[in-house]
Amino acid sequence: MREAAVPPAKMRPASPSSPADAFSRVIAEAVESGVRKALNVSEATNRRLLSAEEAAAYLALSKREIYNMIANRQLPAVTRGRRKMLDLRDLDQWIEQNKA
Repeated sequence: MREAAVPPAKMRPASPSSPADAFSRVIAEAVESGVRKALNVSEATNRRLLSAEEAAAYLALSKREIYNMIANRQLPAVTRGRRKMLDLRDLDQWIEQNKA
């Protein structure tokens, strides 16, 4: 037996309390989507560690600056062989500490 299709109007979530709430939610979703796309992070994998190149894009710095910050112990890194990987939470913490 076939189930009845639910009309699209009934599948929509409840409307937000104000247009400003809806606008901020749309912006937050767009920013998250843009960051995931720029870092090539899929929602399925949801990676926590980034390569130096990905971290550079995330912080809007050069890859050389990232390596210098690792060498000067301004950013902690996970090392696997010669490869350096950076924790996304450490990058967010660095941003918070360096806000003017």
